[in-house]
Amino acid sequence: MKNRLSSKIAITIAALLLSASIARADQIVSFGQLGTTNTFLATNNGDGTTTLDVTLGGVSITNIVTGATDPNAVFEFDATSVDAASLLAGTIITQSFEGTFSLHNQANTIQYLYGDFGAALMLGGNGGTGSLFTSNTAGLAPLNLFTDLPVTLGDPMSFSLSLSNVSPALGISGGTINSFTASYTGTADAELQVPVPEPATLTMLGAGLLGLAGAARRRLSRK
Repeated sequence: MKNRLSSKIAITIAALLLSASIARADQIVSFGQLGTTNTFLATNNGDGTTTLDVTLGGVSITNIVTGATDPNAVFEFDATSVDAASLLAGTIITQSFEGTFSLHNQANTIQYLYGDFGAALMLGGNGGTGSLFTSNTAGLAPLNLFTDLPVTLGDPMSFSLSLSNVSPALGISGGTINSFTASYTGTADAELQVPVPEPATLTMLGAGLLGLAGAARRRLSRK
């Protein structure tokens, strides 16, 4: 009986250690622009590069990992192309960008999400009116995400903007993506690191379990 109880205690402690260190993938935030005006701006600089930014970046946050929402947040975004635009299979335009972004409340006292990225891709049909801007450490490193929310972010991370109503249609001019405006929505994901209990906490937990096991053995011996 003693050996069986000791084994159960060891298994319990091991399970607690494993569960304490598990990281799970979660959506940090999703958001969409306020209003229907095209506020995402791509500018062909005429020198083989394109810059991307957001004007009047008011957004409504519909999901934050903590369960909070913000119907009147602010999104700031700035990026510049770092290579030439390419046309794949005659239908998909790709180009790499580097830049920064910030998603915060109106007073700029809480940063829901901010970070920097490199080698993100702008994807879209040749002449299409929709596109996707995405950055992900799995295939398009680097991407760094940070937050003021009470969580710790870890890999894998991803950040993406879905563009709609691209006008004029997406295309290549002078070796880079042409100027256009668009509407957008965005999402970001990352693994949330679950804190591992301190050794002292685990020691106390183990001692408590051993005490319970001892009490159980004494009750059994009386019987």
